[in-house]
Amino acid sequence: MSFPPPWNDGPAAPGHTDRPPPYRPQPPPYVPPAGAAAPGGERERHRPASWGERAVARLIDVLAVGIPVVVIAVLVSMVWAGAQTLSGYGAAAERNAGIVYGIVGFVMFVAYETVCVHRWRRTLGKHLMRLQVAPLSGAGRQGPIPMASMLARAAVFNLANLAAASVGWALLCFLLMLVPCILWPLWDRPNHQALHDKIAGTVVVRTG
Repeated sequence: MSFPPPWNDGPAAPGHTDRPPPYRPQPPPYVPPAGAAAPGGERERHRPASWGERAVARLIDVLAVGIPVVVIAVLVSMVWAGAQTLSGYGAAAERNAGIVYGIVGFVMFVAYETVCVHRWRRTLGKHLMRLQVAPLSGAGRQGPIPMASMLARAAVFNLANLAAASVGWALLCFLLMLVPCILWPLWDRPNHQALHDKIAGTVVVRTG
């Protein structure tokens, strides 16, 4: 029995070798960092969030963050009232405790929203609803937002918390802020902005 000659039985061509070419791993595909410009030269553009999406995100924040804020504000106000009672100001201790409660709640809500927007461009509720705060000048694209604008935005929306010492005043402040800060995005076109968005020069966009 005879076998056919091997495939490379003839003389090898110049530069030819029987060894396979060395393995050269390919570099991984380029992935731009978060917030970087897209390959086309501009950042991705997002549509403004609807009123319903913003309302659900705000409700999540109120439930998830509002409860611990209320607990802390109550504890601080009780400590303040106790200190005033021991100092001989018992008559005004209850009223002052209500004022302290409102101030602590206001400061904590404002700090929470300002820090979250500054660091992640979203609060917990906006994260779950896939929303972000973006500059109005970006026309749906992310960009720099001044810290003063973030602080003003959070402070305007949470103004009613300062009146938490009185149920009547709190209800009045809520009604005064209801239209400009809560309902205004229903008919504002094209950016669905509320009063605090207009003051800060921001727009809430949907990213997913």
